[in-house]
Amino acid sequence: MKKYLSLFEKSGIYWLCMFLMPGLEVIAGTVNALFYRNIINAVTASDRKLFSAAIWLAAIVLALNIGRRLTAFTCMYQIRQIMKRLRLRVMIHLFSLPMSYFEEHHTADSIQKLCFNVEDIKNSLANTHHRIIDPVIMGGAAIIIILSLDMRIGLMVLALSAVSVRINMILVKPLRGMAVKIQKLLASCTESLTDILAGIDIIKMFPGARGMVGKYSEENAQMAAHTMKRFRRLADVQAVEWVFGFLCNVAILIIGIFMASAGLTDFGTVVAILSLQGMVAFFLGNVGSAWGCLMDSFALADRVFEILDQPILPRLPESGGKKEDKLSLPKDCGIGIKDVAFSYDGREKVLDGVDITVERGKTAALVGESGGGKSTVVKLLLGLYQPSGGTIQVLGKPLHAYTPDELRGNIAYVPQDAYLFATSIRENIRYGRLGASDDEVVEAARRAYAHEFIMSFPDGYDTLVGERGESLSGGQRQRIAIARAFIRNAPILLLDEATSALDSESEQLVQRGIEALMGGRTTLVVAHRLSTIEKADIIYVIEGGKVREQGEHTGLMGQHGIYRKLVELSNRGV
Repeated sequence: MKKYLSLFEKSGIYWLCMFLMPGLEVIAGTVNALFYRNIINAVTASDRKLFSAAIWLAAIVLALNIGRRLTAFTCMYQIRQIMKRLRLRVMIHLFSLPMSYFEEHHTADSIQKLCFNVEDIKNSLANTHHRIIDPVIMGGAAIIIILSLDMRIGLMVLALSAVSVRINMILVKPLRGMAVKIQKLLASCTESLTDILAGIDIIKMFPGARGMVGKYSEENAQMAAHTMKRFRRLADVQAVEWVFGFLCNVAILIIGIFMASAGLTDFGTVVAILSLQGMVAFFLGNVGSAWGCLMDSFALADRVFEILDQPILPRLPESGGKKEDKLSLPKDCGIGIKDVAFSYDGREKVLDGVDITVERGKTAALVGESGGGKSTVVKLLLGLYQPSGGTIQVLGKPLHAYTPDELRGNIAYVPQDAYLFATSIRENIRYGRLGASDDEVVEAARRAYAHEFIMSFPDGYDTLVGERGESLSGGQRQRIAIARAFIRNAPILLLDEATSALDSESEQLVQRGIEALMGGRTTLVVAHRLSTIEKADIIYVIEGGKVREQGEHTGLMGQHGIYRKLVELSNRGV
């Protein structure tokens, strides 16, 4: 519950409204009850002062209604502010998490937590809190007033209420666990549905992949079964609430009439107590089911805290290795990697003592078999992961001297499969530098050899590319990614298999754009196709997480080592 309440920090006005609204209801109910008592007693005593009492009642009711409207408006405004802060808090935290979190969690699960679970918490703010706070305050206050009117009837009402609450608490205890289970099954359904939609072409082509549809159907059936189980338990709670509310009403009516007839109390008091009993009945008829809904809210908070409890990416350490390692790298180098080690799981080393130096304005290439650690080097340079040992410098400064934004602001990155957002070509290019003008966007596209195909579309640069850029070919997506890198105009360029997934014709066009982009920049190229890196100033051959060979193309070919074998395999099309 402490975590749940922490979601609504800086929300004092909201909680004030939450307690003020039922307080106003208590005042209205009390005034109403006392009015009934005085009216009946006045009639029985032939008292003529009814008109003034009615005037006072009307004035009080009017004031209470104005107060309720103002309180309700303030409450809804506060709810919107709380949800705005909560969504932003979760999004910022999600953005600050290390890449390992996203590798271990399905995208659909994070989307459900950020969108649906956070939105469901809004329902708690608007409805569930009212359903638990209002009955407790109104019912508790009504019982106290009933006790003040007649202690004997009040004690009877208090005893029935205590029994009802105790039974309800026993019945609602499993509801939180049920809600957690339902949320997990809903997350599984969302993940399966996301996979189905993302791979719909594969599912249509390969019958074996249709097992994903069967998996979704099974998870959906399980979720429906658990939901019905929860509804049955809530129905039991509501039945108990109704029975005790009915018993309380009948008991007050019978005992009150008997006591009034015996002269132990007056009829006005009995009627007033029956009026106040409406608030007690409201308490008995809602507290159990409302508590069950609150358990659902706790389950939703648990889901959101699965994100908020994740440790964010800490600032890069000053050095994973020895102090002298930093001094062994030239201060004016573009990229300096010295004795770097790294492991994804903390056990198996992906990199083990890697040394790589790229002089400013020069090009270095990383080659080797898949899984050797080449792309991991790129991820470390981007600050997506932290080395477990060694030193990394960019533009003569260690990584810890940069904030993540500063580091990535010095780097233009072109991956193997460039991600395009479902917006226009113009906006996708401009994401490289948001302040870029339209003329700069066009110039970047020209230098990336993308302007011609862009202008072939009816809408030109305003053409929508679709989800993940699916309306464009692979070569077109890569050239837009290169244009994005051009407009960033960063001193460091990282190319991670930027042409490996393209056909020969597309590769030639993309390669021309890459060569133009590399001009004057410190460039690190990762490639399987060795034809793209033969002109590099230095080539590093990485195998098993270590640099096995290094040098220029001609020199490495003369060594008859790993590099020569890779070139020969590439030439044979293997």
